[in-house]
Amino acid sequence: MAAGGGRGGASAARRRRREEDPSVQLSRALSYVLRHGAAAVGLPMGPDGFAEVGALLRLRRFAGVSEADVRRVVAEDPKGRFALRPDPLRIRANQGHSLQVPALELTPLRTPAALPPTLAHGTRRRLWPPIRAGGLSPMGRTHIHLAPGLPGDPGVRSGMRPDSEIVIIIDGPRALAGCLLPLEEPSHEDEGVTPPTRTV
Repeated sequence: MAAGGGRGGASAARRRRREEDPSVQLSRALSYVLRHGAAAVGLPMGPDGFAEVGALLRLRRFAGVSEADVRRVVAEDPKGRFALRPDPLRIRANQGHSLQVPALELTPLRTPAALPPTLAHGTRRRLWPPIRAGGLSPMGRTHIHLAPGLPGDPGVRSGMRPDSEIVIIIDGPRALAGCLLPLEEPSHEDEGVTPPTRTV
């Protein structure tokens, strides 16, 4: 099952244009502060991961950013990275935290019937050797993100980077039962065949 593609000059140019987009830069700044850096930059954050937008906009790195800019980035984000709450207006990163967020709103999936039919994690080929050696790891974050489908499937917004070259398929019911799943090499690695792996 293919899960990646080649990179040419045109795709590199598109990436550069995207990286220069002010909305992309703001999204990245919000992601850093709300997922990892709130304490380091002095932003108060509740146990649910929400921080007041007013306090956020007083930070030096958000000089010149307006509440309307924040609302637009949240509304237009294709991966649904952020959530807003009113009175007072607050913002939260929905996932990807390395900060401890003890009251983050998560929906437990306690039975096989509650699981999506596919559980997948996209990664790059260069990361396969360490994954094979040690399994999937949160890598300093609080959770491992899995997608409910494969690249290109409708509704796949998280756990699958657009530049993923390998897709790791998880046996959901066995993982839910606490089984340690064996790592297996792709049978046709050059073709991007997706390997099963174990979960943490």
